[in-house]
Amino acid sequence: MPRAILDAIDAVTGRLAHGPMHRFTFRRGGGFTGAQVEMLLRQYGIRVWGREMDDKDELAFLVKRSQAVWAEYVLCRAGVPLTGPLLDPRNEAYRHRHLQGAMPTPWTERGIGPHTLVDHLVDWLYRLLG
Repeated sequence: MPRAILDAIDAVTGRLAHGPMHRFTFRRGGGFTGAQVEMLLRQYGIRVWGREMDDKDELAFLVKRSQAVWAEYVLCRAGVPLTGPLLDPRNEAYRHRHLQGAMPTPWTERGIGPHTLVDHLVDWLYRLLG
């Protein structure tokens, strides 16, 4: 339960600091953990807020609305099994136009670093559990 409270506070903080957010959902057990998705997005300069892990079938998170189409493109290219409607249907087609696993060049290999307490917890867990 404390994790859910931290994530809710993180979501509110993200909205207050950055305005409108877009909520992505993806299938649990679809080959990606929440931490893997977050690290992937960070490589492309996209920060995650308001992680949701209570649903047995899906995971969810928020990104800035201004970055949502770019985030969706990255997620589709990587093969993340998104469960919500796409913002730009072309993003699904882009997945099939490229070799499996071929990704655009990331902004940096390490990506953007953690800023919030929840970001640091995700990084710690990712290093611990892989």
